[in-house]
Amino acid sequence: MTAKRTIGIDLGTTNSVVATIDERGKPLILRNRLGDSTTPSCVAFDGESGDVVVGAPARRLAVTHPRAVVYAAKRLIGKRYDDPDVQALARTLPYRVAPAPNGDAHILVGGRLLAPEMISAYVLAELRAVAEAHFGDAVDEAIITVPAYFDNQQRRATLDAAAIAGLRVRRLVNEPTAAALGYGAHRGANRRFAVCDLGGGTFDVSIVNVEDGVFEVISTHGDAFLGGEDFDRAIVENLAHDVARERGLDVAAEPQALQRLREAAEAVKHELSAAREARIDLRHLGVDAGGKPVHVQRTVTRDELERWTEPILRRLEPPCRECIARCGLTPADIDAVILVGGMTRMPAVQARLAAIFGRQPLKVVNPDEIVSIGAATQLAILDGRIEDVVLLDVTSRALGIDAGGRYQVVIPRNATIPTREHKIIATTRDDQDEIVIDVYEGESRNVEDNRHLSRYLCTGLTRAPAGEVLVAVDFTINVDGILRLSVSELGSGRRPELRLTATTGLTRAEVQRLARDLRVDG
Repeated sequence: MTAKRTIGIDLGTTNSVVATIDERGKPLILRNRLGDSTTPSCVAFDGESGDVVVGAPARRLAVTHPRAVVYAAKRLIGKRYDDPDVQALARTLPYRVAPAPNGDAHILVGGRLLAPEMISAYVLAELRAVAEAHFGDAVDEAIITVPAYFDNQQRRATLDAAAIAGLRVRRLVNEPTAAALGYGAHRGANRRFAVCDLGGGTFDVSIVNVEDGVFEVISTHGDAFLGGEDFDRAIVENLAHDVARERGLDVAAEPQALQRLREAAEAVKHELSAAREARIDLRHLGVDAGGKPVHVQRTVTRDELERWTEPILRRLEPPCRECIARCGLTPADIDAVILVGGMTRMPAVQARLAAIFGRQPLKVVNPDEIVSIGAATQLAILDGRIEDVVLLDVTSRALGIDAGGRYQVVIPRNATIPTREHKIIATTRDDQDEIVIDVYEGESRNVEDNRHLSRYLCTGLTRAPAGEVLVAVDFTINVDGILRLSVSELGSGRRPELRLTATTGLTRAEVQRLARDLRVDG
């Protein structure tokens, strides 16, 4: 792959961006067919024609066809349907979230059950087309950014989405890490940065040391369900409550009315980042009990917005405090704070983070684009176009196993990746020829308080008295943050069979089938 064809993609909850490094070594945002630097992560489906529309045109259809337009799929990717966060989110979406046969959260559109990976694949395919139009050549390779707090299953699901879109992922890069690269933190004096990334669906914070060309993430934390969508929902809920009280219209029961109110809420949120008040004028939002049209005309002030979203703003502090404490620092040890993501334009967000770190954050010209620039910069580093920079990232969550009803951490949070650790497991019964290995994410001593990731069955062990057969289980996390297991018998050196029996996500056959479907629909 030549350097000119490499791209960096910020696959966002609300908007996505694709970038590259030009012939002069400068970052370049690639504009889509409408001339925009950002592409809405929005996909619309026409049940009659079978057409699929991506980006801004799909977003415009959300008002008239709210159940046929999917947005914020990134919040569902790699998640189980029974996840409490998914259940809470599903109650606020105009489209339907439904369980897949394996229990994953899927999306029901026009009678079709679609995986969130497929929705993301359509967005990635659109960005790939933007890049190919720019280069005049095929593009089949990219770096894709993910929230630092994405877990193992969400990262695997992102790789599957890329595969469906025909992209080989050279590296998954944590969004705060990419943002720091995009900002240019790897250049200049040695410093310690805090990168706070508040986008459409997630909040991440990372502490980064830059010293003599070594770019080292020393701690990361976050909230996987905190972002601009939550601010929008808070505005919608308050406005809908007022409409129900004053006019007797249940907006939540009317998908089109709900979508119109959601778009108005998002516009108000954006306007109040610069102004003290914003006007809403929604003609004929619906009809009241008497059949009379309901018009919503009112002014929203910045003070109202901040009051409505105060519970969300409070959620910014715990991840920041925990991230700092995890690496043995205090806010005074941070030299600079970088804010990334569209929600950091909100004055209340800036003020809250400034108070936490005890300093005013650095201004980023365009917080929506900096992550994709960082992804392209990482590609340039891998291609040797940027020299003398070494990037070291860390795990966002601890990984461990169920050891006889007790949880044992194998790989701690904030371990530098790639990393490898092992655990010795002994048989507990005479002639035992198999062992079940349950893998979890979390740090609670109680197994049930951690998130179950997967179950492996290790078979073909040497039959012997209980305790005489010892199995070494190797846990390897690669540079993408993806976990892989391998096993061997100590003493004999035999390698028993290891089979994944319970997990979430798509099978390889499903990924291949969806890739064929995407090419047909595209």
